[in-house]
Amino acid sequence: MKNEMTLRGWLRKFGLAFSGLAWAIRNEGSFAVHLPAAALAFSGAALLQFDYGRWAVLVLTIGVVIVAELFNTALECLAKAVDDQPNEHIRLALDISSAAVLSSSLFAVGIGFFLFWQPFWFWWSPPLPN
Repeated sequence: MKNEMTLRGWLRKFGLAFSGLAWAIRNEGSFAVHLPAAALAFSGAALLQFDYGRWAVLVLTIGVVIVAELFNTALECLAKAVDDQPNEHIRLALDISSAAVLSSSLFAVGIGFFLFWQPFWFWWSPPLPN
């Protein structure tokens, strides 16, 4: 079945994509860190009653980390299929893809600080006397 532009073709594509996502979540250990961190961030945002703008930035930031992790996982799978012997080029590609995940995660922590500090401060601070 080639790339059919029919409902059945699209449903098949979505099915394959969700299958890949489920496989990555089950088999890539980093998701055991990223998904609970995302849940904690979403819970904190709900508790602090983020406005739409903060929610949008939060969802985008978490999405970038998850997508980076998925690309890294895909590259790891491809590397295993291409060559099971030590290969300097493959090692370098895997190191760079890991660096992409690390970079996106560190940026996410920084963005999270900017998103959460002010609402958290207002939530934590006692009201000023009149």
